[in-house]
Amino acid sequence: MRIVLTHPFCWPHVRRGTERVMEVLGRCLVADGHDVITVSTWPGPSAVETGRSGTRILHRPLTLPCMAMLRIQPMHTFFFTAWRTLQSLDADVVHSFYPSDALAAICVRRRTHHRAVLQMNGIAVPGVSCYRWMPPEGAMIREALRRADCRIACSQFVRNLILEHYRVDADVIPTPLGIEAYEVGEGPPDGRPTILALADFNVRRKGIRVLVDAFSLVKGHVPAARLRLSGRMSPSLQSELLDNVPANVRTDIEVLGLGEVDDIPRLYREASVTVLPAMWEPSGTVLLESFASGTPVVATNHGGIPEFVRREVGVLFEPQTGGEETHNAKGLAEAVLEGLALAEKPDTRRACRAHAQQYCWPVIGPRIEALYRAA
Repeated sequence: MRIVLTHPFCWPHVRRGTERVMEVLGRCLVADGHDVITVSTWPGPSAVETGRSGTRILHRPLTLPCMAMLRIQPMHTFFFTAWRTLQSLDADVVHSFYPSDALAAICVRRRTHHRAVLQMNGIAVPGVSCYRWMPPEGAMIREALRRADCRIACSQFVRNLILEHYRVDADVIPTPLGIEAYEVGEGPPDGRPTILALADFNVRRKGIRVLVDAFSLVKGHVPAARLRLSGRMSPSLQSELLDNVPANVRTDIEVLGLGEVDDIPRLYREASVTVLPAMWEPSGTVLLESFASGTPVVATNHGGIPEFVRREVGVLFEPQTGGEETHNAKGLAEAVLEGLALAEKPDTRRACRAHAQQYCWPVIGPRIEALYRAA
């Protein structure tokens, strides 16, 4: 089949879960013999690339001077970019990861007769996390969900939100994991208990503030512990976090920045435990990558996270809130200490890798391909 993947942003120019999922999905579909084309935008001039994930048609984001006044973002205007490009690609399936490009695929479908698949790796709630009328994001999401040939939700949590707020159903298929990119490690080479967090820390719900507070408590029990932070962090946020902790804690917090993509598997391998204290997380790609590296996790008992964490490979803590950000530093610190103890058990790394296997392409892939055919 010729399968076109669409999304306003692409890996590695934007390094979030959905962009990573698209890259992995493209590689797996190519390996299965499909003709894969990705349509997206990037910071450079329009270009066509060919690589392991197939062909990528990359455009400049469509922006106009008046857009900011109307609260219109490039991800909204990607509708026009996708609509124009899809008309000439003769696709069998268009698999979209954002409602604007899904609507473009639906509009073009009448002429090209492809099947339109919409995958939701998260869901916005009208009037809460997206606008109702200006711009009409809520209506756009509702129409894309209603008119798609089939819908994929990355977790039961996301499916429930789609049912609650948009009154349509979706097939729950976890995002595929490119497990071959990760090797099981042996933990920190120097033996120091190492806590790893990977996220866009500027996003408040990711929980970096509670993590730093919890690390201060952990240091009282494990003086040798260190915290590694890999991801975007503004200078003002870094100053806010580090200026308010004791010197002995500050010296053991390593702010690594965004770093290189190739650094990520090594960071997982060399960690004792990976921590994701996020709220409203749809699923948590970070967790699956950590499991693939043999590293147990500590995460929030909220959102889609509990669906992916079992007792033998991770520890969950209660957020004690339904808001944007948890402040339960004591609960997180206790969970981290339990996670560090779990990392010392001889069978934990093997169990983590075995747990990750159920999300790799040979398991998830046939379900996605069957959905393409059924659509």
